[in-house]
Amino acid sequence: MDPLAQAHLSELLAEARIGSPFASVDPDEQKSRTLMTFNAALAALKGVGAISDEEMTDWTNRMLVALGKEPLEPLPPGMGVRLISVGTKRTQRPARPPDPPPASQFLGLVPVDEPDRPLAHGGRIQILGVELYSDKVAVNWRLAPLPDPEALFADELADQEPDLEGLSDDFKKILRDKLIHRLQMQRGSLTLADDVGTEFRSTGGGSGGGANERRGHADFAPGAPASAKRLTVGWDEIDFAVLLPPERPSA
Repeated sequence: MDPLAQAHLSELLAEARIGSPFASVDPDEQKSRTLMTFNAALAALKGVGAISDEEMTDWTNRMLVALGKEPLEPLPPGMGVRLISVGTKRTQRPARPPDPPPASQFLGLVPVDEPDRPLAHGGRIQILGVELYSDKVAVNWRLAPLPDPEALFADELADQEPDLEGLSDDFKKILRDKLIHRLQMQRGSLTLADDVGTEFRSTGGGSGGGANERRGHADFAPGAPASAKRLTVGWDEIDFAVLLPPERPSA
């Protein structure tokens, strides 16, 4: 099989296993789009002679398994190849766009108890503070030094390994590094809870860094209710306590 074709297909598989970083994306629709893109790639590679019929079936089954589907049964001899699709449900569009939300108001910055902790895969995590707003909670964090990515993403790298079989070591390193970078960008390590059972949902965030550290923030909605006395910020298996002031300004 052509190495460039194999590298391209392995990247598409790695992206499918990770999934979308956006919680608002419909999973069925995402799977349908992913499989459509993959089918198009297979057809293009077949058109230029970079992949055989048998290889098309093999890589199609790899994608189906990555999407949580059953692999295809073998076709009878002489039947060629087949491309498949995953159905997606239709959603009714709203009659008009929703009203814009009210302006977010800053209510205060709260420190975190024992903000600097070691991580299981090396490195340390610091929760630098929690910003309270009328409509959200923002958690500021820092990784320094960074955890060992080979240990942190061992399962994902193991899943990728069969897709790289036969490629050169240099090619493998490029693809593994790209997968690690994508996993680091999309990794949802941080959670938020309070002592009154509020269901916080992730609404965005961002991060950046260099050398051996990374800083970022994560936003959650809704804002902390007035009845809450304590927030719990979770990073993997580590919980950070955030004691809320008894009297807080209201929105």
